[in-house]
Order: sequence, then C-alpha cells, then structure tokens
Amino acid sequence: MGATDDLTAVSVLPILLVDDRQENLNALDGVLEPLGYPLLMARSGHEALRLLLEHDVALILLDVRMPELDGVETARLIKGRARTHDVPIVFLTAANDDIGAVLRGYGVGAVDYVLKPFDPEVLRSKVAVFAELEKNRRALKRSETFLRAAFEAAPIGKTMLDGERAIVRSNTAFARLVGREPAELEGVQIVDLCHPEDRDRVSAALDRVAEADVRPASVAGESLDLRVLPAHGSEVWVGLVASSIEPADLSAPFLLAQWVDLSSRRRAEEARAELLMEHAARTHAEAMAERLSKLQALSGAIESLSLQRVLAELAVRLAELFDAEAAEVEIVGQTGEPVTFRAEHGTARRLDPGKLRAALEHGHEVPIVIEGVESGVLRIRLPAGRSFTSTERSLMQDAAERAALGIQRAQLHERAHQVAVELQRGLLPKQLPAIDGLELAAHYEAAGAEVGGDWYDAFTLPGGRLGVVLGDVAGRGVPAASSMGQLRSVTRAFALADDGFLTPAEMLTRLNRHQLALGQTELFTVVYAIIDPAEGTISWATAGHPPPLVRNGEGWTSYLEGGEGLMGIEDIVYRDLRAPLDEGSIVIFYTDGLIERRGESLDVGLERLADALGSGPEVPAELCEYVIEQMRPAGRELHDDVTALLVKLV
Repeated sequence: MGATDDLTAVSVLPILLVDDRQENLNALDGVLEPLGYPLLMARSGHEALRLLLEHDVALILLDVRMPELDGVETARLIKGRARTHDVPIVFLTAANDDIGAVLRGYGVGAVDYVLKPFDPEVLRSKVAVFAELEKNRRALKRSETFLRAAFEAAPIGKTMLDGERAIVRSNTAFARLVGREPAELEGVQIVDLCHPEDRDRVSAALDRVAEADVRPASVAGESLDLRVLPAHGSEVWVGLVASSIEPADLSAPFLLAQWVDLSSRRRAEEARAELLMEHAARTHAEAMAERLSKLQALSGAIESLSLQRVLAELAVRLAELFDAEAAEVEIVGQTGEPVTFRAEHGTARRLDPGKLRAALEHGHEVPIVIEGVESGVLRIRLPAGRSFTSTERSLMQDAAERAALGIQRAQLHERAHQVAVELQRGLLPKQLPAIDGLELAAHYEAAGAEVGGDWYDAFTLPGGRLGVVLGDVAGRGVPAASSMGQLRSVTRAFALADDGFLTPAEMLTRLNRHQLALGQTELFTVVYAIIDPAEGTISWATAGHPPPLVRNGEGWTSYLEGGEGLMGIEDIVYRDLRAPLDEGSIVIFYTDGLIERRGESLDVGLERLADALGSGPEVPAELCEYVIEQMRPAGRELHDDVTALLVKLV
C-alpha cells in the first residue's frame, strides 16, 4: 500500500504473524481463522520488516525468541519506522522464556504478550480487540487528515486563535483575504485585522464563545458581520462564525474563526476511540480481578512446608474452586512411583498407586510443570451434564502454575530439612554407652531446614558412672551448629579432666570461665549430670537449662530443680545438687523445644511432660518414643528442635 492509502476508505487489514517455526505459524493460522482477518506470515524478523514495506497491517503477533534478529530488536525497528510506529505488537512467549525480554518489549512499544501454549479463546479475544482498535485509530487518523486538508485548502478563510485572541494558524484563503502570507499572521491579534468600529463587537463575541459550555456533541458558536482591513486595499465585509475548540491534549481552549457564514464541526472519532480503549481496559481488569480472586483460594494450600499437607490441601481447594465432584493432585515421588491425593466431599486422602485413574478417567487434567519438566498433573471431574468452559480451562492452567510453585517449595524444604537433620546427627554421638545397671535412649528431631544448636552427649566415667550433658545454643544455622560442635567437644574434655572425677559444678564453672576467657558471645544453656548406678544417686549442675525430670520406681514424677544462670555472661561458681535414685527410676533430660508451644505458658508444658513420663511404658526406647509423641504440638509441625535423653536404673 502507498502513502495515499490514509485518504482512502479503511479496509480490513491483514494480521502479521512472525515466528521462526512453521508449526507455530500453522497453529496461529488455525486459531485465528474464525476471525476472518487476512493473515501474513514471516519466518524471521528480516522477512517481517520486508513485508511491512509492502503491506499495511492491523496487528503484529511477534515471537520473542528468534535466531539472528530476535523479537525485541524486530519490535524496536518496527517502532522506529514512521509508517509502522503505531501498529500494535503482541509478543508470543513461552512460559519459561526470559520475562526480561517481554519487559524490554514493552519498553520499545509492545502492547501485550501471550504465553505459549496459548489459550485459543484468549488469543482470539486479544487479537479481535487490538485489530478493532487499530481500525478505529486509522479511521481517526484519516478523519484528522481530512480536517487538516479542509482547513488548508478551504476556499473560505479559517484562523485558529489562542486564549489571548492571537492567531495561532491561518489558512491560505484567510491570508489572501487580508493580503498577507500565512506565516506573517502567526501571533497577530485578530482584532488588529478588523475595522476599528468592529473591534469591540468581535472581542465581545469571541469572549462569549470562549466562556460558553462546550461539549463534543454541541459546539457553542456565534456569527456576525464585520469588516477586515487588508494590508493593501479597502476594507472587506465578511461573515464571521466563531466557535470554541477544546482538544484533550491542550491545557487551554482555542477558538476557531471561520470567515464566512459557515458552521461545521467536528470529531466524534477521538471520543469513540477513547471509549473503546477504556472499555477494553475495564473488561480486562475485571476478568483479571475475578481470576485472581479465584486463585487466591489456592494460596493457603501452598503456604505449608509439608509436602503431604500441600498435596492434600491443593486437592481439596481445587475441588472447591471448580465445584467438582472430585479433584486429584498427583506428582512423581522420589522412588518414581506417583504420589496422589484425591479430594471428595471436602476431605482428601492418599491413594493406592494401583487405583489411581479408575474414578477420574473422564475428568479434565493439566500438567504440573516444575523447572521445565512435567512433574505431575491436576485432575478434576465435573458433575454430570456440566461442560468445561474455556475460561475454566485457562483458570485450571493458572491453578497448575500456582500448584507447581507450592509443590516445588515444599520439596525443597523437605530436602533441606533432611540435609539439616543429617548434618545435626553427624555432630551428635553415634551410639550411647553401655553401662551395667543403666539403660539409655535418646531422640533428636530438627524443626526446620537449618541446623540448630541442640546437642546431647553421654559417656562412661570411672567407677561405672555415667556422665550426661544436654545443651542448647541460641540461634540457628551454621554459626549455631559450629558453636554447638565446639561446646560438645569442650564439655566432654572438661568432664573427663582430672581422671573424670570433676563434679558437675566444677565442670560447668571451668566451662564458663573458658568461654569468658575466649570472649565468646554465644548464649547457651547446659545441664551436666553424673548418675552412679552402684550408689543409686544423681548429682547435677544447671546453667539456665530446663530441669531434668525423674520418675521413681513407683511411677511418681518430680523435677530436679535448682541451678544458676546462662554461660558466658559473668563469672559464676556453679553448685552441685544431689538426689537419690531407686531401682526402676527414669531420668529424662531435654531441651526447651520439647515443652514450649507458641502462646502457652511454660508451666503448662512442664506439667504435660510430667504426665507423659508418668503414664508411659517401662522400656526406655518405647518410653522415649511415647513422650515425644505426646509432646508433639497440634498440626505436628515443630517450631524448635526437640532433643531428649532418657536414663533408667535397672
């Protein structure tokens, strides 16, 4: 098409499809065929630029990633040409493409983007809207061209006046009327060209027009007969029709003075184009708001850090989101076997791998893609007689993307948690000592993905005695674990010093002074106890640590109270405490993670522990497992590491 096409009727313009892959062009052709627009296809940015030299187009669908000349650079070249500067560009991009490329595309003038694989209905809707807007833009441009031509080539005089009634622009006919060149008239006060006897009437008429209420559909105007004074020759009688102009992009109204008995006015096209754009933006915003409100129902399901809970909650909320009879969330497990949770009637359960697809074989499903790999699937089964709409298909795809984020987060957390547990256990004793007259059991459980500062130690002392240490370094992560490892080694070294005959208080006093001498700033609690099965006694010293709990041979429980403050703050001389132990007595040492719960008094946790220890079985290993289970918080998610060590006199 040539440059004169702007002055001809607006026809149905083709849509240009640009993608380096023919199969993608074929897919776009099939999707857009029902719209009835002619289609042009290009396999590269260079070919697209060549076609744009030969054709006007209504819209460009442009692939972001292409060899040689990519989509962003192609868009920049298209927008750099005056001929194609205003043609709307919609990017085509895969879900895992660099979003930065799309943002750069917006920077050079792209108006939207569509993700591959695209939803046909969404793509057709966007294409229809932008093509219609381009058609209206061209119609508006054609109208403005007509107006400019009418102003310049009109056989009657026309002038445009600013707020001070000075001429901003005049056409050739008015310049001839006053015997001057058009350029000479710019800035001239219009009343200076009128006969002195008519100047007051002209000023009053223009003021009335300027102050009138002007609307696009009803333009105020006023006409009168007057005389103008040409540069050479006698005065000329003219009929003036003045009207107010209020272009939307100007800060003050202008006046149009037509120097004949003529009143015509102007443009509804711009208002119509603005209304169309406003309607399209409102419709898009309403659709996005509805979709986001529905997807928000899934957000609570992906906040849990437990993979099992994430899958179960996703299944329940997916069924609620689509009002489905049943919904399933399935992922590939660590062993390669599928892990599937099905929700029916508001509850979810894990399915036997051999019975996965029987009930949902007629359901709708979309894949769950994590880091570019298909790692699972979402399935729903709608009630009989209800169809699955295109909007629901698009919503389900969005739900799959949300689910992928939550599942990936839970998987990463579980892997990190396992690493933390293995690292922490590597710093703890490999096995408990075997001492005549004593049976031992221990438990350690990490609360999060980071290692903590809990530790325990048990070792043989001279005379068949048992030394027990439990400590808790404040904080989490590598610093806390590093401090814990050092303290475990130091406490054992001090406990075994002097041939192992230091009392608990002497050992803690040395440990505290050692920390003060090193200038260590870590805060930690620790309890050190020596159990002598031959004498049936326990001696202990505590530095800010929760008190050990004893269950005697008759099942009664009591706490071993007493002790001093935290380590490493001031020079403290710790004191020894001592108590008898009868046969069958059980002592439990623990960290605060076992007894503390959020929003609950510590006394409640201590009482709960006493009840659990007093009601549990006799065998230490079984009793340890029982106590941990009884003390586990509601929801079963730990907020702090749990460490416990049990010793029984037999």
